[in-house]
Amino acid sequence: MDPLDIYLMILGATLLGSAYTVWLTTKPIAKGSPQVEAINGIKSLALYYVGVGVFALATGVWGIATWPLPSSYNIVLMDPWALFGAAALIVGLSLYFTGSLSTVSVPLAFLGIIPIVYGVDILKYNLTTEPGLAAALYILTGLAPLLSPFAYLTKGRVSRYIGLLIMALLAVAGIIAYMIGVGATFEHTAGWVKWTPWYG
Repeated sequence: MDPLDIYLMILGATLLGSAYTVWLTTKPIAKGSPQVEAINGIKSLALYYVGVGVFALATGVWGIATWPLPSSYNIVLMDPWALFGAAALIVGLSLYFTGSLSTVSVPLAFLGIIPIVYGVDILKYNLTTEPGLAAALYILTGLAPLLSPFAYLTKGRVSRYIGLLIMALLAVAGIIAYMIGVGATFEHTAGWVKWTPWYG
């Protein structure tokens, strides 16, 4: 069993959505009715992150417990997937209850170091069929939260420029995740096309 294709496409969707979330949560909110709409929009996004977080955390913990993949792939693919689920839950709950990522951006920054380490690990041991792309995905995904305090805890142009940089990192990482995930879908389908269950 290899569920990585759907995990990668969910990751891609969430990273691209996170670029939008950064834009929404770093721009000034005008007073009046648009402010209410913006707050409701942020709460709607929060539910998305909670849903993805629960799914990723549950399936990541399952992967850590069962090791469904060959060899070291369980370490570099399942462990970060569970971490992604936990991070998504943190983001979702923070957005829902506070409408902001300012305070939580600091601990998330330290979590961002972990996928960077895994990305370097993938390059060192030449893991996956596309180690360069996979490493870039991990490193870009880690750099975004690592830089996030500079977007949320500063003001003015610095905040906006760092926010735009983070959005670019997330968008590129999301596209890479989709590219790898879509390719994996067709590979996995071809590999399992003749499989039948033991009872038939």
